[in-house]
Amino acid sequence: MLGLYLLLVPYSHAETVSDDALSNEQIFSALDSGAIGDPATIDQYLAQLKNSITVDDLQDYLRLQRAICWNSFDIEKREQISEAIEFANLKLTSDIVANSPITVTDLKLCRAFMYQMAGDVDLAIKEYDHVIAESYLLESPRLIADSRSLRGALYSFQGNFAQALEDLITAQNLYESLNLEHWALYNLSDLATSYRRFGDPQTAIKYYKKLIDKFMSTNDTDSANGMKTEIGFALEELGEDEAALAMHLESYLYWKKSIGIKGSAHTAINVAGALIKLGRIKEAGQYLKDAEQFIDPSLGASYSFMRLYQAQVAVEQGQFDTSLAFLDAAKQAFIHIKNARGLELLYQIESDIYANQQDWQQAFNALKSYIANHKQLDNTQQTTRTTEMRTRFNTEQIERENQQLIELQKIKENELYILKQNKYLQMLVIILGCIIMVILSIFTYKQSQKSKLLSILALTDHLTQLPNRRYTYSKGDGYFKSKDSNEQPLSLILFDADHFKKVNDQYGHDIGDKVLIALANISNGLMRKQDLVGRVGGEEFLVILPGTTAEQALNIAQRLVTTIESGGFEDIYPNFKLTISAGVATYIADKDFNMLLKRADKALYQAKSAGRNCAILSTENAR
Repeated sequence: MLGLYLLLVPYSHAETVSDDALSNEQIFSALDSGAIGDPATIDQYLAQLKNSITVDDLQDYLRLQRAICWNSFDIEKREQISEAIEFANLKLTSDIVANSPITVTDLKLCRAFMYQMAGDVDLAIKEYDHVIAESYLLESPRLIADSRSLRGALYSFQGNFAQALEDLITAQNLYESLNLEHWALYNLSDLATSYRRFGDPQTAIKYYKKLIDKFMSTNDTDSANGMKTEIGFALEELGEDEAALAMHLESYLYWKKSIGIKGSAHTAINVAGALIKLGRIKEAGQYLKDAEQFIDPSLGASYSFMRLYQAQVAVEQGQFDTSLAFLDAAKQAFIHIKNARGLELLYQIESDIYANQQDWQQAFNALKSYIANHKQLDNTQQTTRTTEMRTRFNTEQIERENQQLIELQKIKENELYILKQNKYLQMLVIILGCIIMVILSIFTYKQSQKSKLLSILALTDHLTQLPNRRYTYSKGDGYFKSKDSNEQPLSLILFDADHFKKVNDQYGHDIGDKVLIALANISNGLMRKQDLVGRVGGEEFLVILPGTTAEQALNIAQRLVTTIESGGFEDIYPNFKLTISAGVATYIADKDFNMLLKRADKALYQAKSAGRNCAILSTENAR
């Protein structure tokens, strides 16, 4: 994807590229990296590409079509969004484009983003799902990262935090692996916002501050200011309303000064929301009045909250009929963009208004809607917490890696300084010495890594990267022998995939392998740090649960069965479903680990006989 910078409006003034003549390859690389933020420069470079590339230059021609879709249309103008969709549709009918799967998929992704900008989020999600599936088939890390980043940001706004975190963290890891620093930064901002919306504003603020420092170091003041708006939202969720207002005002004044009152209309709404929380209703009303000149229903997110805040102002002024009219407009917008969080607040306000008017039936209906919406959000959040446990972004690792890079840079600078101070012969001696040391270090390192790798491979299943049968049984035997000394219960869960042979027969062994990897990741993510998950057979896995009673182990097994049944395989194959059967056994008076394992195996057989997709606890006495 060559133009995600469009997502960053109004943070559009990223690093600009020198006006010196660039080759076509340099222009494509700059567009691809996100280094160009000035619209005039982008237009200039696209014109150069159009004038110099013909259909005979097939690869460059295909890259140009993708660049045009992502970079030639202003998403703040509804008619240009429609033109972008028409452009993508036209190119997708071309035989030349059709013979390039990468180009087809990227154009579909561009079209999906334009659907989203047009407000058709259902169609956008459907297209994103399709593009992600195609990207995995193409094994294109960049397309996977771009499509999951876009879908994750949309899911986050809708309140589907579980899928949002899955998408955004996957995209983050890919962007960093691809050394796409620009897109990693903006994906990280979406990830931080997801944590804020999920209910972890402290983590979000920590990310936002890092992003501000990074943007300021590259003179990207627009993006840094955008992060201040996000910090304002996080402070509101922490109840620090005065500090939140200060942040929103700083952002509002920045945009008003840099791009005028029209460009600051979105942030004026944020200021009004903070003022309402502080009881400064009259001031909030003025900011909303200023914003209303420029915010229309096509701007779904800003428009919905503007009407919601106007309703709150009207309530405080005793204008209940006016407030209900504003709420109705907000409700239609929230429903259209599928914003469950906004609807929850709206129903609460609506119920209060009807109660104030003593229209008890309407108040009751609004309260029912609030409760239903709140319950839905609670269920989503519970699912998210499970997902977060296995996908939370490892910030400590990033900090360590960044620190290592800084230290390495300092070492290199010192070496350069020393080299410059010495004569040619001294420089040669130092360089030769460094080369020898590097060679020896590399040799030593490789030998060490080779030894470690061989040791790990001997105990690791090559496909799932879980402990293999040998290691798992060895650990289980060790836990069994040490249980008497610590007087802790010991439980096992033995499970395997139902009808797995049909998966291989119907979808192929490649899909089957991916399913096994997914099973390994899901089961490993649901367990505690002290638990051990190992692959002990083709589609058979063993979970060792030290310090776990029979009741606890059965609950864990049932949650595992339910989680796998509910999904988590869409990235592997659309609409793919799978179930597992599980046998649970807890130490009673078993003579050895093998006896305990046999009871778990019998319980698994009972689960299969009981119709599969269930967990059975062994009640058989040890013999």
